[in-house]
Amino acid sequence: MAKFIYGVLLTRDEEGGWDVTVPDLPGCFTYGESRMEALAQAGDAMRTYVAALLAQGEQPPAPTNTPCPEDSESVYVFFETSAGYVLPGPHVSAAEAARQLGVSPGRITRMIDSGVLDGYRVGRHTYVTCESIDRRKEEGARAGRPPKRRAMG
Repeated sequence: MAKFIYGVLLTRDEEGGWDVTVPDLPGCFTYGESRMEALAQAGDAMRTYVAALLAQGEQPPAPTNTPCPEDSESVYVFFETSAGYVLPGPHVSAAEAARQLGVSPGRITRMIDSGVLDGYRVGRHTYVTCESIDRRKEEGARAGRPPKRRAMG
C-alpha cells in the first residue's frame, strides 16, 4: 500500500457539524457531525478517491500547501491505499453504462445508490463495474419506473 498525506480544510457548518474539503483532490469533500468524525470521513474519502485514480492508471496529484481561509482550519490527514481498495474488475463511465442499459446517466447514479449497480465516484466522474452491468442485463429489467407501494392502513 502506498502512503499519502493531504491537507484538508475543516469548516464549521451552520447546524454544528463540520464540512471538509480537500483542495488538492478536486471534488473530494465530506462531512462529519463532530470534528473527529469529519477527519475520519476525510481519510476514507481521500483513500477512495486516490485508489480510484490508481485503478484508472492515473497518478494522484502531489500535495500542495493551500492557504487556509479565516473561517476554516487546516489539518493534514495521513492514509494508506492501493488500487485494490475500489471495486475490482473492469469499469466504464456512467455515460457508457447508461448507453449499454438504455437509461439516463442520472438513472445510473440512482441504480448505484440503491445497490442495483456497483460503482464509485472520483470527483465529478462516476464509474460502474462491467460485471454489475452484465448482471443487470441478464435480469431483464422492466421499462419504466417501479410501481408506487400503497400504504397499508
